[in-house]
Amino acid sequence: MSSGSEYREDLSAVRPRYEYVEPAVVTRTEPATPAKSNNVPKADVDKPLYVNKKLESVLDTLAKQNKAIRYINGFRIQIYVGNVRQEADGAKSYIYQAFPDLNPYVSYTQPTYRVKVGDFMYRSDAEQYLDLIREQYASAVILADRVDIKRSLMVNPASDHN
Repeated sequence: MSSGSEYREDLSAVRPRYEYVEPAVVTRTEPATPAKSNNVPKADVDKPLYVNKKLESVLDTLAKQNKAIRYINGFRIQIYVGNVRQEADGAKSYIYQAFPDLNPYVSYTQPTYRVKVGDFMYRSDAEQYLDLIREQYASAVILADRVDIKRSLMVNPASDHN
């Protein structure tokens, strides 16, 4: 095949054919009276109110559902893992005294006590407290956990404790 030749094929036989029908234009010759022109805007005004009422009911439902959510995925600092209850209670007391805005959580799975503190939504917030807590508990680590939303909002920035 030489580079100068062009490919040509007639595809008109397979192309779909459509009949074009001119749309009919209907002109209305109604007199413009003030009574009729007032009715038209009133009907249009009612429609947005109907939409707004539906929208408000949907938003209220969503707000109720959101209020029902108490826990989210967040972070806590684990400060103690061991078999001695007195040490777990001591860690809990230390947090109450040194960081009153952090809530300690003591869990017991035989034979181990775990003490976790705080309800942090963001890891960066937990890291600020981690440096301060490591002064007393060097083995403290940040763990992912389910946290209480309301308590996480009450946690003050760690910079207040310096």
